Amino acid sequence: MSAPDGLRPPSPFDPSAGAYKDWLHLNVLDHESGIVGLVNLSLHGDPGDERSRALGTALFHVPDAGWVGNVEVRGISEAALGPASIGLEQTGLAVHGGGTVLASARFPDDELVVELTATAAVPPIDVEERMPLSSGWVSWYVISRLAVSGVASVSGRRLDLGRASAYHDHNWGRWHWGEGVRWEWGCFLAPAPGPAFVLGRTRDSRHRIPEEPVLIVHFAGRRRTFRAAAVEIGFSGVLERRPRRLPGALAALHQDRTEPRLPRTLGVRADDGRDRVELEFTARAAAQVIAGDPVKPGYGFIH
Repeated sequence: MSAPDGLRPPSPFDPSAGAYKDWLHLNVLDHESGIVGLVNLSLHGDPGDERSRALGTALFHVPDAGWVGNVEVRGISEAALGPASIGLEQTGLAVHGGGTVLASARFPDDELVVELTATAAVPPIDVEERMPLSSGWVSWYVISRLAVSGVASVSGRRLDLGRASAYHDHNWGRWHWGEGVRWEWGCFLAPAPGPAFVLGRTRDSRHRIPEEPVLIVHFAGRRRTFRAAAVEIGFSGVLERRPRRLPGALAALHQDRTEPRLPRTLGVRADDGRDRVELEFTARAAAQVIAGDPVKPGYGFIH
């Protein structure tokens, strides 16, 4: 197991502190109901700058019903910060030890209340390398599978999460929204003890040439990593459903983004001459979270 993870705030003398970002992220997949969700707490900008912001996002998707949940935006000084935790009025996420994640969200007016604990079922992967991201960089800490306990109230329905799967990652780095940041990422989990897959690649500073993709597979107590030419990624079709767009004020400001051309199908093939993986993911819905940069004029659109 890696050493315990934690937030990575800039030092008081860091000239790039205005571009600081820190993200704590948890995905939940309930295989029986088909409900999937995320809880995400993030920091944007120099912690010592009153313009900087903290975002708490909790969104769950219910088949045949749509999205529930919302986003809260606070000044960074309003956030309760710990060594590996971010807490806001309605959302919170904390990481303890080598891989226990506590998450909560309370949006009763938006039909979502969640309280859960997720415990690592596989060792974490700590990528301290600074991967290029637009004009800045990003680093990554990931646990591809966690066991879950807890409950959620989703559209008035009580959901026992005891048989769900979860994924956790922590991203930190320096970048500004509005610079064409692009990071393609996904997690794909079969019910335990089946395999868990994590896919990722960034774009270079010109936003055109993709960096080498990586596909990580955890299965039967083993971890396999496919890189570069061993991984092929392809997109096809267009997801015709309009996304749920959040926060509402920024969504109203960006009416030109109401119909993003998102792919309907993602295909992944990985073959290193020893092992082979083929995945096909077909989207059924999307959400769009809009992040405004606190220092420079610009916005990021996360789907």
